[in-house]
Amino acid sequence: MAICIGLWPAAGSCQQPGDGMAIRPDDERRLAAYHAAAGKALLEAFSGGDAADLTILAEVLKGDALPPDDALAILKGEWSCRTIKMGRLLPIVVYQPFRYRTGPDGSLEKLTGSQHTRGTIYRDGDRLVYLGTGFVAGDDPPPYAELPPFSATADPQRVPEVGLVEITGPNRGRVMFPDPHLESRFNILVLNR
Repeated sequence: MAICIGLWPAAGSCQQPGDGMAIRPDDERRLAAYHAAAGKALLEAFSGGDAADLTILAEVLKGDALPPDDALAILKGEWSCRTIKMGRLLPIVVYQPFRYRTGPDGSLEKLTGSQHTRGTIYRDGDRLVYLGTGFVAGDDPPPYAELPPFSATADPQRVPEVGLVEITGPNRGRVMFPDPHLESRFNILVLNR
């Protein structure tokens, strides 16, 4: 997979990864299994989820992703975001909103709450991919490229995260995380402002 370095390359100017930002083989596998993970998680959510949570999920999934150039033009700034976790431990869990920020350099960071993520959004052909580090508030983890291999028993726990970024309008979007390492089968980071 050729993921562009930097968020704002000209259309069609994707470069091979450099500076240690190659995608990890396990994360490449998770992206390749995106549709299978989403299908299984949605079946679990709709077979046993709370009606109110399923209504939120259905609303979040509305709208097609904008082309990368259009999405990048409106992505930067402050966002109110909530996480939806589906599958494995529970059919579906919808969390309260927290604050996120996307920077002009393609950075994305969760600013509030107990579970954080920090990373960068990259262009990969006709889609946007997020590569980041999941961590607990108060920790100062290394960037994605410097993370050691994932271990469920590591302390502090730092998790490589990979997701597809879909901006569906000026004030709406989502980051879709297939097969996360912990707790669920599929996560959605819901973006609103």
